[in-house]
Amino acid sequence: MVTIEISNLDVRLMETNGTKVTKWASYSLEPGMFEQGVISDPQALSAAIRRLRALSGIKGKDVSASISGLYSLSRIVTVPAPLGQAVTEEAVLGAAREVMPLAEEDMYLSWQPIGTSEGGQQVLVIGVPKDVIDSEMRALRGAGITPRILNLKPLALARAVNREQALILNIEPASFDIVIVDKGITAVIHTRPWQQEDLSPEEKVEHLVSALEMTVNFYDSHHPGSPLDPATPLFITGQMSGDLALMENLRASVKHPLEPLAPPLEYPEYLPVSQYAVNIGLALMRTSIAKDANQGSYSLPDINLLPQAYRPWKPSARQIQFFCAIIVAIGLMFPLYRITSQAMSETAALQTRYNVINSKLQQKQLEIKKREPLERAIAEYNSIVDMGGGFTEDLDVIITLANEFNIEVRSITHGGNSITITCQSDNYTSFRNYLAALAESGRFSTPIAEPERFPYLEGGVVTLIPEH
Repeated sequence: MVTIEISNLDVRLMETNGTKVTKWASYSLEPGMFEQGVISDPQALSAAIRRLRALSGIKGKDVSASISGLYSLSRIVTVPAPLGQAVTEEAVLGAAREVMPLAEEDMYLSWQPIGTSEGGQQVLVIGVPKDVIDSEMRALRGAGITPRILNLKPLALARAVNREQALILNIEPASFDIVIVDKGITAVIHTRPWQQEDLSPEEKVEHLVSALEMTVNFYDSHHPGSPLDPATPLFITGQMSGDLALMENLRASVKHPLEPLAPPLEYPEYLPVSQYAVNIGLALMRTSIAKDANQGSYSLPDINLLPQAYRPWKPSARQIQFFCAIIVAIGLMFPLYRITSQAMSETAALQTRYNVINSKLQQKQLEIKKREPLERAIAEYNSIVDMGGGFTEDLDVIITLANEFNIEVRSITHGGNSITITCQSDNYTSFRNYLAALAESGRFSTPIAEPERFPYLEGGVVTLIPEH
């Protein structure tokens, strides 16, 4: 298992095999990757993480990561719910809204039942700004890391300390965390940024001791019946826990007894456990010994803050049952499928035969269509032949009379049973006399001319019906 902690100034990796620490490494970050405690350059951070993994050889795929407690909110709320029944999302959100300034569209919310009380179930609710988690996930994925667990640093610290009552001060160069563990649960989580480089050694100690006392006073004010025991041990962790002068000054200034961190892991003596406390807490996640709930005590929470959108898909029990039902249904329908498949194959064969026959039919129809003009021409020719020499005589009469009345014949069409001529004269009298002469010739019935659209028609199309 690989754990990773990202702070403003460095990245820390640790590899464990079961309960044994096998490797650890850190890598200092260049300035400018963070802005007000939030990752502002995920690509540069990804490159730094890739380099650290390459140099250290720590490349396991089972990864747990921590997220800073800066800007996060945590509360223990009481949710009315019968014992033994799971609390609902609506009930948890309703209880959280009463004690937390929630902006649900800007925060990822996670919760975990941690115990019972007279009013219902005790639930730890944690809200982390979306940009804090999203920026870290972009950096991790850019480095080829897909964590399965995302845990808040103060929760990981409580798990590393592994005490039912404890006070934790985690000091980093850009921020510090104060955690109060009561009955195995993180009752108070307080994370603050600070500009320690602008402070003298005495001012650093005074600033940290003041913040520690204020946090303890806040806890005592909310637990008037059971204030924090002065004998509660103080554990100092974080990168700056390696500053011996700072540690000596803190030891002389705080009221609580200092104890060294002794996590329940097997590790070399030279491992700086206080500086890798977050990594150790991540490695211990889901391995803490649960307390006896019947005695009213709590178990250390192992809440996973990884949003659903970043988790690998796993089928639910209902989805598995549905899938099994589909498999059974497919098995029952297989005989019907075979019958249907056979029928479809036969239908496809018939369709192929139909397509071949239809193609041949279309070819025949096309040939017939091509023959129709020729057949019409032959019929017309036969009609003319059947008429014998009558057609020639008809033409002689038409042309002779046209010349007599000074008529211009522009076209003559013989349709077999009728003759159509198109003619034109110089005046309407000649045209009428021409029509009368055609009728008096005895070869045609009364000529049929176009209707007179004007008072005096001088030509046009004339239809003649031969009398023979």
